[in-house]
Amino acid sequence: MTFVKLIPSLAAGAPSGSGALQVLNGWLLPVLLPVGAAAAVVYYINRRPLRRQEGARFLLDLIESALQQGQSIEHHILSLARSRDASPGVRFHLLAAYLEKGYGLVPALEQVPDLLPPQVLAMLKVGQTLGDFSRILPACRLLLHDGTSQTRALINYEVAFGLVLNPMMLVLLPVWSAYFFPVFSNVAATLKTEPAGVHDTLQTWFPFLFLAQMALLLACYGSAVFLFGGTRFVSWLQAGVRPLKNWGDWLFLRVPWRRKRLQRDFSAMLGLLLDAGVPEERALNLAAFSTANRIFMRRAEQAAERLRQGAALTEAVQRLDDTGEFRWRLANGAHGTRGFFSALAGWQASLDAKAFQLEQAAAHALSTSIVLLNAVTVALVAAGVFQFISHLTQTPFQFK
Repeated sequence: MTFVKLIPSLAAGAPSGSGALQVLNGWLLPVLLPVGAAAAVVYYINRRPLRRQEGARFLLDLIESALQQGQSIEHHILSLARSRDASPGVRFHLLAAYLEKGYGLVPALEQVPDLLPPQVLAMLKVGQTLGDFSRILPACRLLLHDGTSQTRALINYEVAFGLVLNPMMLVLLPVWSAYFFPVFSNVAATLKTEPAGVHDTLQTWFPFLFLAQMALLLACYGSAVFLFGGTRFVSWLQAGVRPLKNWGDWLFLRVPWRRKRLQRDFSAMLGLLLDAGVPEERALNLAAFSTANRIFMRRAEQAAERLRQGAALTEAVQRLDDTGEFRWRLANGAHGTRGFFSALAGWQASLDAKAFQLEQAAAHALSTSIVLLNAVTVALVAAGVFQFISHLTQTPFQFK
């Protein structure tokens, strides 16, 4: 049969329109729709930190542009919002709506809490207190690198492993315990032998494997919720749990990379305030306020109390730095000619790099632990099954 003669036969064997529709409804749609929905959710979760970062950078650029042109910041934002450009996002236009109602910049930003990170909003409040937003913009821009690190952490464990593999293992382990263990026990009882392989390995390790899987899954989901929920979720959660009102601030101060970033924000704002001629005690309190962390502000109040008792600034900030490097760099800034902010710039870059390194290391460690734990679980199941089968082949059977 030639190729020309083969074409009509292939066309005759091809599915008709109704047959193709049945294939689409019976196989493609049940598979493609869940996969597409999962991909959309993953994409939305991973773009959230970067979207918040770009929104904050856009607003800071607008503030700087208005100051350079000698215009009112509120008027500058409103003029852009009236252009009906949708690219700045819904929250930006919501901010413009509050400005049209007569709110100032900071009160309007407080009505749209997820538009800016809480530290940037606190820094803008400090700028409003000083009457000069331009002084605090360099410190605000230091926070705009955090979204990249958070997105990489999300991609590394929540999406790739935590949201797929571990939920499956948490389902498979109870199913195995509830349905497969009794089957092996019945087979062994029928053949009058002991199911040594399965029961000696899996039944012994099953509770520990399940608890470890649950702990890693909760760690993944907890990180994803905090990164995805943003500042509004954290504020809502702290307000809802009144006995633990400061628990979020306490937790962020205990997480190593969060603590590094708090120290970075504090040192940047303190250097700018000292260069602006703000008194040391007030600069200390305002710099701590810019971190938006109550525990850190409480420590700054203790440092301010030491200042009132006659201690030098380099001695008063000892409690705010766990390495002693901040005190040394602050002393160099006091004796240098470039100013405090320039003297502390190297330390701020070091803190930023260490925070990025610690966050990525934690994400890699968590994802590696998940993969290894899943591998150990599968290996134990396979070893138990094959050991049981080997035990059966080597044991003389006696049927009941």
